[in-house]
Amino acid sequence: MSDLPPVRVGLSLSGGGIRAAVFHLGVLRRLARDNLLEQVSSLSTVSGGSLVTAAVFAHSGMIWPGSEQYRSDVYPRLRELITARDLLSFRALGWRGILRHNVRILSDRAGLLAEFLEEKWKIVGNLTELPDAPTWWINTTCIETGKNWRFCKREMGDWQFGRHYNPPFGIAKAAAASAAVPYGIGALTFVLPEDGWHRTDPETRQPLGRTAPPATRVRLWDGGAYENLGLEALYKPGEPLRGCDFIICSDASGPLMPPGRGPVRALLRGELWSPRLFDVTSDQIRALRSRMLARDLESGIIRGVLLKMGNSVRDIDVKLNRLRESRDYDRFLPDGESRLALNHPTDLKAPSTALFDQIARHGFEVADTVLTGRAQASFPQTRSWAD
Repeated sequence: MSDLPPVRVGLSLSGGGIRAAVFHLGVLRRLARDNLLEQVSSLSTVSGGSLVTAAVFAHSGMIWPGSEQYRSDVYPRLRELITARDLLSFRALGWRGILRHNVRILSDRAGLLAEFLEEKWKIVGNLTELPDAPTWWINTTCIETGKNWRFCKREMGDWQFGRHYNPPFGIAKAAAASAAVPYGIGALTFVLPEDGWHRTDPETRQPLGRTAPPATRVRLWDGGAYENLGLEALYKPGEPLRGCDFIICSDASGPLMPPGRGPVRALLRGELWSPRLFDVTSDQIRALRSRMLARDLESGIIRGVLLKMGNSVRDIDVKLNRLRESRDYDRFLPDGESRLALNHPTDLKAPSTALFDQIARHGFEVADTVLTGRAQASFPQTRSWAD
């Protein structure tokens, strides 16, 4: 038996609404199958990734679950929860809710989302109640500075605004800000503590001295407005990983779709509308980040894998140059169903149990195929579930 310490795993979970949340649950289920959740040392999440991570902690007794707990308790519970009721839509509000929240539907949908996370998904508790390990970074975008504003147990802020080391906010509110898609949901406003702020080094994040915040309030948008993969807390191009030895980036971002419905029609359908220019810019940023990560993985600067939603098992095998017998692919989702999962709209509506199972299975199979093809040196216990 090796005397080497276990590899510390960092998880980067992308945005993408409920589609992303369910895909990530499938990825976590694959890690739990080989008892790898115990090796997770850090998480960095955006939007749908933040929502589902908040749910994992909330339904695990405010701890990061072990693999057995996740398989037998957390995953089934979240499957039941997520398929039960819409998180944010006109159907979720109902006529009474529309009459009650008529002004807030127009002006404070992010605040409503935070309340519904507490009410519908039972995400209660403050950031300071999170466990010390693994470290969980919740990514948002600060409108005032244009920087990546992050929350974790003992920190909030960005390098330009300043950082505070005792964040007084609820987990649901931080997760809602991370998912506050511009225009589709809108920014969430935080009233900030007046004291306790520090200037920090933009590279190391270490405090340099006390400072006065430039404002008493801050407006935070979806972390995907800055970068939808949530990589920056764990990885910067050409540098060693931060807080982990091996990064797993789970990318459930949707493809750039043709121009479609306007904001009113999208809102009525429960979809998260955003302007075309924002979608184009976000897609380009994600593509650049993905290429940088892939380059550093291939060159050996860092260790890890990129899991991309929409790639079937056959697609991944072609890239790995390890095609199987044709009949072997009968055990996996057909190629077309993997693409259908990717094209599911970005929304916060409850999927059917059949759709949940399809997307979660897709996440499981992508993680299984990539890990067994690229990561067995780091995780010798990893073997394909289909073997």
